Amino acid sequence: MRLEFTCSGCKKQNKFTPVAPTRGDLQMKIGDEVKVNCLHCGKIENKHINRIDAVNDTKKLLLALGISVVVTFILLFFFGLIGTITFSIPLLMWIQENSLIKSFNSYKIRRR
Repeated sequence: MRLEFTCSGCKKQNKFTPVAPTRGDLQMKIGDEVKVNCLHCGKIENKHINRIDAVNDTKKLLLALGISVVVTFILLFFFGLIGTITFSIPLLMWIQENSLIKSFNSYKIRRR
């Protein structure tokens, strides 16, 4: 899971560095509003934490796919469980990642 915000000036996605498992934990770390800087246009603005969203981290999914390919080649010679291993490791990683994203994005903080 990776946190991102959208710049209101150039409408591009930017990575948000303090990561928390839920929006409530993020609020306890940084408060209701945070000052962010767009890496594309350089605009500095205040964002409410409800405007920060969680998205899939493709690096983790590619890592899981690589591990499953290596494990598949190793187990190919011993057990023959190729299809199950190849598809189950990235699928389990994707399911876990989506459950974290859903729990983060479904919880909103009341504005004051």
